[in-house]
Amino acid sequence: MNTSSPLKVTELVLRDAHQSLLATRMRTEDMLPIGEKLDQVGFFSLEMWGGATFDSCLRFLNEDPWERARKLKKVIPNTPFQMLLRGQNCVGYRHYADDIVERFVKKSVDVGINIFRIFDALNDLRNIETAIKTVNKCGETVEGCISYTVSPFHNIELYIKMARQLVDMGSDIVCIKDMAGLLTPEATGTLVREIKNSVGVPVHLHTHATTGLVGMNLQSAIDAGVDMVDTAISSLSMGTGHYATECIVAAQKGLPRDTGLDLNLLEEISNYFREVRKNYAEFESDFKGVDINILKSQIPGGMISNMENQLKEQNAIDKLDKVLEEVPRVRKDMGYPPLVTPTSQIVGSQATLNILTG
Repeated sequence: MNTSSPLKVTELVLRDAHQSLLATRMRTEDMLPIGEKLDQVGFFSLEMWGGATFDSCLRFLNEDPWERARKLKKVIPNTPFQMLLRGQNCVGYRHYADDIVERFVKKSVDVGINIFRIFDALNDLRNIETAIKTVNKCGETVEGCISYTVSPFHNIELYIKMARQLVDMGSDIVCIKDMAGLLTPEATGTLVREIKNSVGVPVHLHTHATTGLVGMNLQSAIDAGVDMVDTAISSLSMGTGHYATECIVAAQKGLPRDTGLDLNLLEEISNYFREVRKNYAEFESDFKGVDINILKSQIPGGMISNMENQLKEQNAIDKLDKVLEEVPRVRKDMGYPPLVTPTSQIVGSQATLNILTG
């Protein structure tokens, strides 16, 4: 069990942090000036692409997502770039043919992506097979995902089986993707420990702060030997987002899992994004604190901020609580899928329609 080597940190500020807190609206021009500082930190990786960023660039920002990756690579040449890839869906909302997936992966490698975190919303690993094979052929790193959820049908045995299948398929790293922040300290420790004992590759934990358990969950994972964790710089952390990078660095300082990252440098980066965040005030989620009810609704952080924004556009933000209550009922009717793109959008849209149309 890996409980003495330095804990590795993936920084989310350029992708999931603003996807979860600012409806994925951060522009490339606000990322580039801090690139050099980010490159100096020594992160395991920098998640900066994929997920909803591709869609947001085209739909809302009038930007070329490929050009974003190229520009960022010029100012951040040394830190591995990581993206979130939806398997056969690429970065879209439907299945694409194998040759499209292959071309997309190869093009992503060309613009500088080094680590591909690959998942399927239904945990159907057949849907990530082509993407994994293509990344392997390109010589880059595959991080195969278990989309964590809680239901009468999801248990530790299923997740261990999935972890073994991911490694057999060619995953270099197994990621526990807790997109809704549903993990508890006990469940986190057990899951990390059992997967570590079952596979011979590193284990990476992605989780959210929504329920307020995130700090305890991360410590439980660290104690169980997790190799990497995801965090976000403090000025774009917590709420529907993620645990603060500085907190995990400070907590491990002087201990066997000391990250070795410089808190003073992280403070400079945090100060920069604190000012940048002000530019996106209109997209801020009203959700700022802790909501333990998320353990019931199971709504991911990024889904909450985007759902709020959509309800505001419909002049129906007062219906948010009722929509959140409707989500678990719709999810049950659909067979308890994990709520991650695109199933989160499907379930969320249906729940919203149910409430708005009576």
